[in-house]
Amino acid sequence: MDRSMEQLKDYLITRLILVMTCVLAVEAFVLLLVRGILLPLAAYAAAFEPKERGLRLTDLFAVILSLIRGNSQQLFWGIAGSSGALLVLLLTAFLLLAPIAVGILVYAHLVTMRVDELQREREAEHAAYDAQRNLMLSDFAHDLRTPIMTISGYAGALADGVVREEDMRQEYLEAIRRKSIRMGELINLLFEYVKLGSVSFHLKKEPCDLNALVAEAAASLYMDLEEAGMEMRADIPEEPFMVEADRAQAGRVLNNLLVNAMRHNPAGTVVAVQVQRLAGMEEIAIADSGQSITKSAEELFEPFAKGDDSRGGDKGSGLGLSISKKIADMHGWELTLVQPYGSYTKAFVLRVPER
Repeated sequence: MDRSMEQLKDYLITRLILVMTCVLAVEAFVLLLVRGILLPLAAYAAAFEPKERGLRLTDLFAVILSLIRGNSQQLFWGIAGSSGALLVLLLTAFLLLAPIAVGILVYAHLVTMRVDELQREREAEHAAYDAQRNLMLSDFAHDLRTPIMTISGYAGALADGVVREEDMRQEYLEAIRRKSIRMGELINLLFEYVKLGSVSFHLKKEPCDLNALVAEAAASLYMDLEEAGMEMRADIPEEPFMVEADRAQAGRVLNNLLVNAMRHNPAGTVVAVQVQRLAGMEEIAIADSGQSITKSAEELFEPFAKGDDSRGGDKGSGLGLSISKKIADMHGWELTLVQPYGSYTKAFVLRVPER
């Protein structure tokens, strides 16, 4: 909204200056025409010397009285008969006022066209927003439906006594537990995504060591990566890099990027956490040797987007990257996808300016 208003104000100001410039240019030409031709012609018609440029007031009063009485014939003959100079002066007044009137009409037309155009753009934005919101709800419902159906089927089997073997019962109960945890994760992710966009949400910034946050995130997922059959390589400087950040939200960004690399790559993938100091900033790269991503960075950071366009399995909700991008933008950081990245297939690169 603010951006649209700023654009509208800029448009109105520039068009007003343009219209005023054109009106003043035409007025200057009309003044030359009046001084050079019309005023001398009026003086000649009134039988005065060219130097006087005058008009008798009695003639003008006669015309005004004719106009008030509503006698159009008397008005015409009064103008034509009493003073030919009056016709010339009326023409002069018309020529002087016409550019201003035309300028007002043109400017009003330009304003109307621009307002209509902005209205159409807003309607298109609302339509696109509604379509995206409906897609988000559809995708979220899709992601919840699978674990719900699994829980419902296993619970029904247990309740009906279909599963009698103790080992099978434990397997069903474990599946229900896993799916319940998965549903909780999805709901928490959606809650975090909605919370970040709410008016009441604000970052709780404080001085913190970004390198320490990176090391904590890497250490917390080291065992999970090993269990997934992946190798982690970390290159994190020991000297601190102080920034103003919300520790919890910044840690969420790093955790989401590492979880994304773990979930969307096969066993045997090398996941690297590389931190390097650049001029006035620090660059944190979560790189891997897995498959490249076919989607663009813009598409990938949209809610519920997935790199392989696949919605099968428990490969993630598609909200993690969108949440990470939101948090990075709120901090004034830059989060991008780089393919390839050095010897790695791809990397999500977070660039953080120095405090």
